[in-house]
Amino acid sequence: MRREPPLTAPRRPAQPEARRVLRAERGPGPASGSKPEPAAPGLRALRGDRPPRRRRSLFRRGLALLLRLLPLVVTLGLMVWALQDNPLARPLVAASDQQIRASLDRALAARLPPERLVLELDEALMTNDLDRIDMLLPLADRVGLTPDPAQAEAITALREAESGFWAGAADCARCAADVADCPSLRMLGACGIPLELTPVGDLNALRRAGIALWEEQDVDEVEVTLAAIGLAATGAIVLTGGSSATVKAGATALRLGRRMGTLTSGFAADLARLTDAAMLRRLLARSGDAADSARLARANALAGDVTRVVGNTSMSDGILLLRHVDSAEDAARLARLSDVAGPETRGVIEVLGKSRTFRALLRVSDEALAAVALIWLGLGQLVASVGLWLGGRLMRPLTQGLAGRL
Repeated sequence: MRREPPLTAPRRPAQPEARRVLRAERGPGPASGSKPEPAAPGLRALRGDRPPRRRRSLFRRGLALLLRLLPLVVTLGLMVWALQDNPLARPLVAASDQQIRASLDRALAARLPPERLVLELDEALMTNDLDRIDMLLPLADRVGLTPDPAQAEAITALREAESGFWAGAADCARCAADVADCPSLRMLGACGIPLELTPVGDLNALRRAGIALWEEQDVDEVEVTLAAIGLAATGAIVLTGGSSATVKAGATALRLGRRMGTLTSGFAADLARLTDAAMLRRLLARSGDAADSARLARANALAGDVTRVVGNTSMSDGILLLRHVDSAEDAARLARLSDVAGPETRGVIEVLGKSRTFRALLRVSDEALAAVALIWLGLGQLVASVGLWLGGRLMRPLTQGLAGRL
């Protein structure tokens, strides 16, 4: 019996493995001149026409750095521009009249409260010091204060007691003979100064110097020189049309201050150098040099400053104010103060003190304030920029580690 082979499914031939198609085996591209097919919008967005990612990242970093440094660069530029004129070399400038007045008002309001005014007036009434009372009352009125009824009554009684004719006649005669013996400023202004402003006062000073020389005592050369200047200025008033009256008033005030002992030692030394008798003889003989002319010009300026103080206040107040003058520069500052304070100058400087009062004449310039503000702002921005940079450097590993864990 014949066996048939078993039925089996035909086997398919094995498919060859797929391989990459080389560029040379690909078909030809689009013909020259033909436009390629437009890509889909999504593909253009993914593949589209924009710079690579690395170039875009560098541009953003540079722009961010520029924006961070822009305020610092602007501040440094303004600081260099503000420092071109070196405003910090002279940070203090002269204040205006309004600024001086406002500064003095604030200082007086702080230093002269109502309770202190009451104490000051009580002390003046206990010592019968009517001159100090007359000095305090205008200041109290300036800051809006008034004495209480009891004090006002006591002040009125003190004025009536010191205004008697016979009580003041003897004091007036003594004051006219020698201003150093005047018991009060009122007597000095009423009896001493009117006589001293005439040539009689200068001749009286020369008489005292002659007596001291005859008795072989020390002669005050400064007083003698000032008396001679006063006599010369009086004789030249007609020839100069009255301009030498300024020199006469200033020389008289300085001579009276010297006689009454209100000149400080430093100011007296400066005055002795400026009013050297030998220098005046050389100038009168027309044999002086340039140094003598410069000293004379400074002496005239000093006399002019003292005359301004006397004109803005009074002769008696001007003489007492000389105790606050240590140099010719202080005399100029005092004259500037009297231009603003007027008759209240002595009260202001007595209550506030010389240093505080003279500080009110100056202020910090706007240029110096702007330069200091720009310097502080630039330093602050520089420190902030360095701090942000260091903080970013130090915090970057920590933030990257946290981002990897998340």
